[in-house]
Amino acid sequence: MERVLETRKLLEVEELGVDRNAGADQAVRAFAAWAEARIVKWIQFPRGVLLFLMIPGDLESGHFYLLDRPKRTFYELNIEGDARWGGYRQDEFEELTESLGLKRLAERPRDLRWLAQA
Repeated sequence: MERVLETRKLLEVEELGVDRNAGADQAVRAFAAWAEARIVKWIQFPRGVLLFLMIPGDLESGHFYLLDRPKRTFYELNIEGDARWGGYRQDEFEELTESLGLKRLAERPRDLRWLAQA
């Protein structure tokens, strides 16, 4: 079965109680605290930040998120069609990132609008 990426807007940085002048680093740390997860992978681009977070102690809980820096908005990136309900392992990060074009999406978060309409 083919894997399809679905996106969902989660929240804006200000909803985390982060000052609107704070940088992406502070926003990402606040997001991880809000999600009660640890940051496993963090890839920054001028317009977006790709995150892979995991619940401490759960080796198959990895999930992808994207921060659209200009919009100051976090999105959840769901992978549909692979029958994986609990998340992913850290060693799956690179393969999933490449096969789904997640780095390219983090470089151009405006493409989230196109993806959401597809």
